[in-house]
Amino acid sequence: MTDRTSDPLLSSTLRSHQPHSPARRVTLPCLTVVAHPHPSLVGARAVLKGLLVGQSIEISRVQPLFAHPGGSDAQPIADRHISRTPVRIEPGAGGALWLDATQAPVTLDGTVVNDRRVIDPASLERGVTLGLADRVLLLLHRTTNRPLTELPGLLGQSDAIEDVRRDIQRVADLEASVLVRGETGVGKELVALAIHKASRRAAAEFVAINMATLPESVAAATLFGHARGAFTGAAARHRGVFERAAGGTLLLDELGETPQNVQPMLLRAIETKSILPLGDEQERKLDLRLIAATDADLEREQQEGTFSGALLHRLAGYEIDVPALRDRQEDIAILFTHFVRDELAAVEPVRAESEELGMALPISLVARLLRHPLPGNVRQLANIARHLVISNRGEQGLSMTEAVERKLASQVVQSAVQLTPTAGAQTLPPPPRRNAGVDEAALLRALEDHQWSPGRAATALGIPTGTLHDLMRRTGVARRAADLSDEELREAFEACGGDLASMSQRLRVSERGLQLTLRLRRMG
Repeated sequence: MTDRTSDPLLSSTLRSHQPHSPARRVTLPCLTVVAHPHPSLVGARAVLKGLLVGQSIEISRVQPLFAHPGGSDAQPIADRHISRTPVRIEPGAGGALWLDATQAPVTLDGTVVNDRRVIDPASLERGVTLGLADRVLLLLHRTTNRPLTELPGLLGQSDAIEDVRRDIQRVADLEASVLVRGETGVGKELVALAIHKASRRAAAEFVAINMATLPESVAAATLFGHARGAFTGAAARHRGVFERAAGGTLLLDELGETPQNVQPMLLRAIETKSILPLGDEQERKLDLRLIAATDADLEREQQEGTFSGALLHRLAGYEIDVPALRDRQEDIAILFTHFVRDELAAVEPVRAESEELGMALPISLVARLLRHPLPGNVRQLANIARHLVISNRGEQGLSMTEAVERKLASQVVQSAVQLTPTAGAQTLPPPPRRNAGVDEAALLRALEDHQWSPGRAATALGIPTGTLHDLMRRTGVARRAADLSDEELREAFEACGGDLASMSQRLRVSERGLQLTLRLRRMG
């Protein structure tokens, strides 16, 4: 293997992308299956230790071997549509890697490549996707490969979520109050519940109250309860959330939204470990664990005078930061598969119990999810899964639909991988896959039968979409919409009165591709 550690392009890349790890932990390059025709393989890993000792790694139908963390049954990708000719990953200098796709094309972060590419350390830390034959999607990233902590309720195997599980274990059996921080939708209440279930109070109540929905007029009664006759309509004694959580755990959710006049009440209850129900004369001692959760910048609110610093210090006995979903890419497919199974069980129970092939997720959808910012985090991911299942209700499998497309309409995170060929690389069209077994007549017939859609035609022929595109280029029997000239598009538009279906048949291109091309060229 040629020594590339002195390559000027690579050296330049490394100077501008130094690896960064706040905890200075040792991490290993790793491939994780994030989409596969058999969903049971989603989450399986192949840790690429050979790269650390100068070996190259081959990725093909038969290698490397993948196993779930903690599992022992390693197996290859083993999909007959994927070539035995390997894509290679080779070690570079300073933590960079070389991707060699000269023998077998691969889709790198959404772009088909068939040459040599540098994957810099920063991109590897974030994670890049490798698509094989439009059938399997792998995530190339780094991992500590630590044993996973057993803690029910928190799915995922990324280092980020493992850090949260270990934080929970450290604090769960103590009585210290905990402040759980994180963006909206990351699962802060699940973390609070996991703390409760792992604590000495697990057999008692877990009570949660959203402070943002607490009206100031009834805040005291809601939190601390009231005696009979305390006010008009108080026909019976009412226990507040503090009393309901006696012996157990109370979660104060959306802490930053606590009304200002309620904050002193909370502080007094915490400091005195007692409450005085409205209209009552006798204080009641408290015996509970307090957990608070927020997505707000409480320190800024403290400086602005809208949040009590004393209350913050009382509640932040120990802090746990829950990572955003975009920072745990390895977990996105695992979570999404879980949500899809749950939705299928609710919407189509019979289908949910059938063979797992019906559960296979479209590789294009998973790739979109991994590159999407997902500002709503886990909650948003669950919502997309619900739309996918309902919009495919009654269908044979799961496919991208308009409902799901609308949910993913926001901009994807752009790849930071170097997507220009490396020095000396030849820019050649991807070599056709061996034994494609498709002649011009069969190719033309499949395209005509499927309204010129390359994806559907490729499926009908049993070949990858990339192979079909290559056959189209070599045979010239059809073109992509993007290859049409502006003049051809204008003529077809006028002749068909702007009707996309008619234009698609006239120009012999897919309707979807045509629509996108017209939009990009601001025509029609």
